[in-house]
Amino acid sequence: MPLINRVLSKVSKGEPTFGVWITISHPEVTEILSNLPFDWFVFDMEHAPLTIKDVEFLMMPLRGTDIVPIVRVPWNDFVIIKQVLDLGAEGVIVPWINTREEAEKAVKAMKYPPEGIRGTGPRRCVMYGVRDAKEYFERWNESFILLTQIETVEGVKNIEEIIDVDGVTGSFIGPSDLSASLGAYRDFKNPAYIEALNKVLTATLKVGKIAGIMSNSPEDAAEKLRMGFNFITLSHDTRYLIEGAKLFLKAVGIPK
Repeated sequence: MPLINRVLSKVSKGEPTFGVWITISHPEVTEILSNLPFDWFVFDMEHAPLTIKDVEFLMMPLRGTDIVPIVRVPWNDFVIIKQVLDLGAEGVIVPWINTREEAEKAVKAMKYPPEGIRGTGPRRCVMYGVRDAKEYFERWNESFILLTQIETVEGVKNIEEIIDVDGVTGSFIGPSDLSASLGAYRDFKNPAYIEALNKVLTATLKVGKIAGIMSNSPEDAAEKLRMGFNFITLSHDTRYLIEGAKLFLKAVGIPK
């Protein structure tokens, strides 16, 4: 694993990064998409039916590429975080972070002692012992990505305290959950949603950290880029299947 991965390097230079959400549990999906110039993949264990074993197999096609593997874990649980890191994940997105204390808990799960509580049993992340485990241990605490997912009114309210936590490298907005929490599910033009979005973005960029968000269309992605987000999800694998099929159906005159 590089001392500073591609995402951290690009963001530090003021460059945006782009990636895709992986939800289908077959390694051919990641192998196919890894031929395209994405910066990172997020393997979704929260809402997709991906197990630890699935994530391991899905990561394997990324060897030899510059794509950074990141996992959205199902919860702020140090056991699950430890497992995905030992598989070789270089970053984690933790859902439902609403307070500074919850963010600090996530940081402790990410870091090796004495700063954290991550167990020292690296496996695939050191290629089963072929790579130097001591070197990995010594540099890990300064080279990971930890994005706190902001998806509630409470999270927005506490964003300045959350993003200020040492070890938190950025925030990630879950648009659907955040809009639902505001009582405006998927109404992304709602003033309350826009205000919350801008508050999280401003607080994150103010301290020079990663500002992430999901986009669901090319136009949406371009808008998020103009706003200043530097970690933009270009939708997900299932969306690519659906939209690609729609193009062909439309071209031959088959209606919706």
